[in-house]
Amino acid sequence: MMTAKNAFWHDKCVVVTGASSGIGKALAEHLVKQGAKVGLIARRQNVLEQIITTLAAPVDKVAWACADVTDPAATATAVQLLEKRLGPCEVMIANAGIYHKTDVMKFDAATQNAVIATNVQGVVNSVGAVLPGMIQRKQGHLVAVSSMAGMIGLPAAGTYSASKAALVTFFQSLRVDLHPLGVKATVVAPGYVDTPIITDEERETVKDLLTAEQAATRICTAIERNRAVDWFPWQAWLVCRLFSFAPSGLYRRLITHIPEMEETNTNRQ
Repeated sequence: MMTAKNAFWHDKCVVVTGASSGIGKALAEHLVKQGAKVGLIARRQNVLEQIITTLAAPVDKVAWACADVTDPAATATAVQLLEKRLGPCEVMIANAGIYHKTDVMKFDAATQNAVIATNVQGVVNSVGAVLPGMIQRKQGHLVAVSSMAGMIGLPAAGTYSASKAALVTFFQSLRVDLHPLGVKATVVAPGYVDTPIITDEERETVKDLLTAEQAATRICTAIERNRAVDWFPWQAWLVCRLFSFAPSGLYRRLITHIPEMEETNTNRQ
């Protein structure tokens, strides 16, 4: 089925990090269909080249640049390369993220710091690469992809939950500070999405599992409507919201019934 183009995205330059798979790849596909100019950032050049080929868009509409978002200089350079090809970045979607379990019996600080580095510092670096230009032009939209895990501390997911919670408050603050400057800020927080960090067992058992394409469409709608924070789907939001109001003792007993998120071998940007 053909997707009707949205005038909001026509020739708008959008940069997406973590664009090699999952939500990032789905965003690239959706945005190209909407008529946007899309710049893809990820670590894996071969995958980015394959995605560009499958997008089948004119050369002046899509471009890629390799960077690890935990490296601020590399991220800034990647953005500069994309802007030379596509024009000034009007929307930055900081999507790159990874997941590692927080195993308290075999706690490894380096592994947990890697989660914070990608999920939080990577977003900070992505913002830093485009914000000066947006402020100068007095327009632009910053977007961070958080998670429903940012509302509550999930079992064995301490650093992941913390990293996603940090994005919510970071962008809430940015939205206030940037409003007088003409720059917008939106944070989106989906529940379980069928991406490479989801295990096969979770695909079979998780209720209300969204496809990456569904998540991408919802994220773009949140941007179009300039939402501050968008938690979805509502069923997962309601459960997490109720949990967040529970007294600590009850919360501990309830949360243990939620299965731990398992790791896959594809923690990628």
